[in-house]
Amino acid sequence: MTRGFATIKPECQEQFDTLKETKTLDYIVFVPDWHKKEISVAKSGKSDSHDEIVSFLTTDAPRYMVTKFTYDAPTGDEKRHKLVFITWVPEGANSHDKTYCLHNKDHLYRSLDDLSLHVQASKPEDLAHATILKQFKVL
Repeated sequence: MTRGFATIKPECQEQFDTLKETKTLDYIVFVPDWHKKEISVAKSGKSDSHDEIVSFLTTDAPRYMVTKFTYDAPTGDEKRHKLVFITWVPEGANSHDKTYCLHNKDHLYRSLDDLSLHVQASKPEDLAHATILKQFKVL
C-alpha cells in the first residue's frame, strides 16, 4: 500500500491483525526507512511488562509502535486493554529521520483501525505507563 512518500509493507497490516485478533502479540515496532521509502515491521512479540515493551524503542532512531496498553478498570476488579499507537521521535535523532518519521506517521496510523490513542513521544518519560494512562483520562 502506498500513501504519500512511504510504502507500507503488507507485513505491517498482517502483524497488526494478529495483534488485534489474538493473544499471541502485545506489541509491534515499525521502522520507517527513508532509503527504501517504506515502513516495515522491525520487531513484534509478547510481554507482560509495559516497561519492557517501551524499552524496544531505541533512544537514537525514530520508530512507530502499536501496543496493547493494559490498565486496571475503574472498579479495580479486572484488567482492560486498549490499542495505543506511539510515534517515537527522540530528541537525539538526526533531523532528516525525524522529519521523515513525522511526515509518514499519519499514513501508517490511518491504515490501522481500532486504535484508541496516539501518543507522540520524544523522551522516555513520555512513555511511562502513568503518563499514557493520564491521556486516556483526558479523553
